[in-house]
Parts: sequence; C-alpha cells; structure tokens
Amino acid sequence: MAKRLKVANPARCIGCYSCMMACARTWYDTISLKNSRINIQTRGGIETAYAMIVCHACVDPPCMRACPLGALTKRKGGGVTLNKEICDGCGNCIEACIVGAIHLDAEKKAVICKHCGVCTKFCPHDVLEMIEVEDSGELKVTDTSPVEDTSPEGPTASHKELYGKKEPEVKK
Repeated sequence: MAKRLKVANPARCIGCYSCMMACARTWYDTISLKNSRINIQTRGGIETAYAMIVCHACVDPPCMRACPLGALTKRKGGGVTLNKEICDGCGNCIEACIVGAIHLDAEKKAVICKHCGVCTKFCPHDVLEMIEVEDSGELKVTDTSPVEDTSPEGPTASHKELYGKKEPEVKK
C-alpha cells in the first residue's frame, strides 16, 4: 500500500520549521530551508496562521504533463518521481503545479516532495502525517463512521482554546 503526506492539523503549526530542516538535512545534507521539499510560510506575521505548502500527490499530475523532457514520472500512490539527470530546470513543472509545491535548487533542478515521511517524524505538534492511499493515489477508505468535529470555535481561536486549556478567569 502506498503512502502520501497530508497536512492533518494545520492549526497546530507554530512555524518552528523542524519539518523543513529535517527534509533538507535528509535529502541535501544541509539545514537550509531553501532545500526543503515542503514549505511553511507565515500569512502575515507571528500572530497569524501558517500555510503548509506540500505536494498534493495528484493522481494525474500536471507537473508531469508539463515536463518536456520526461524527467517526472508518475509515483505509486500519486505524485511524481524526479530523475535529476534528465531535468534541465526549465521551470514548466513549477508553473504547472496547482499548489506551488515545486521550486528549483541551487543546481537549477526541480525540488519535489518524495512523500518519504521524514518531516512527520520531526513535527512536534502532529501537523503532518502519512496516510495510506491506493496505488492509484486515490484515498483508501477504511472507516465510514461519522468523524468527530475537532475544529476550533472559529478561525481566530487562540492556541490555548485549540488545545483545551482556557485561561483562568480573572476575579474582579
């Protein structure tokens, strides 16, 4: 059974970049955030939520179709595998990616998530997880029971509200 990366709990992200550093260290032997295959971005400062830009492992990847040299091949479970020897850094895959999850490294080669899961092991707040998917990339349905709603009260819920620890009320 194939696996792919999923942003499971985006509200828990605190922007520590541990996932990005683990990815860069694993695949490029550096801790440069530029070499990460995932991207965590602030949406406007430290008081706003973070955006997790990760490959969605498309079943019919537009990045693969856009590559004129065939450097991208379909990956079991969705998404693509890059052959760096063939990639010439033309950037067509970057333009074709619907979520903006591809960029070029210092050698002008595409940087694309391999769905290896190393980032999930270093995320201290379980923002990222690996999920099982069919070899075709379609989600594997294992449980059809209703899912409990664990979303915060609203988009402006505080960190303490998200984790169930309300601040004590101040007596006047």
